[in-house]
Amino acid sequence: MPICLRDLTPEDTDEAALVFFAAVHRGTADVYSAAQRVAWAGVAPAPEAWKKRFDSISGVVAEIDNRMAGFMTIDGEGLIDLAFVHPDYMKKGVGRALYTVIENRAIASGVCLLTTLASDKAKPFFERMGWSVETPNAVVKGGVTLQNYKMFKALPHCPA
Repeated sequence: MPICLRDLTPEDTDEAALVFFAAVHRGTADVYSAAQRVAWAGVAPAPEAWKKRFDSISGVVAEIDNRMAGFMTIDGEGLIDLAFVHPDYMKKGVGRALYTVIENRAIASGVCLLTTLASDKAKPFFERMGWSVETPNAVVKGGVTLQNYKMFKALPHCPA
């Protein structure tokens, strides 16, 4: 099943919101409790809340059989804010394909340091991509605490 990659556009917000919701509720069920998943993503998909999310960032969409399998974003400072793969497509190379494009974009634009706040689920993926944990981080949403990790990767084209 080939992965087709393309630029993320504002028109992708509705489908991205659905991928996000499925990725959080189904894809992280092995590492976050039901209460944590609801605090993170709500009780139902909320496409209207995503309407302006893609206005000032660069992103990539992965499609399989004309269906959004995942997406990843990066801003001009090197922050990967959103990185989600639909649970139906996890462990099929989607995350790696998205990440490769994002890192190459960062290098081409002269970014020297990539950063993210990675979930318990995403942390091992970023570590496989050569990232390091700077510090654990606790986020409280709706009175529920979620653990994530401030992570970074220095890109090889920059001076040490």
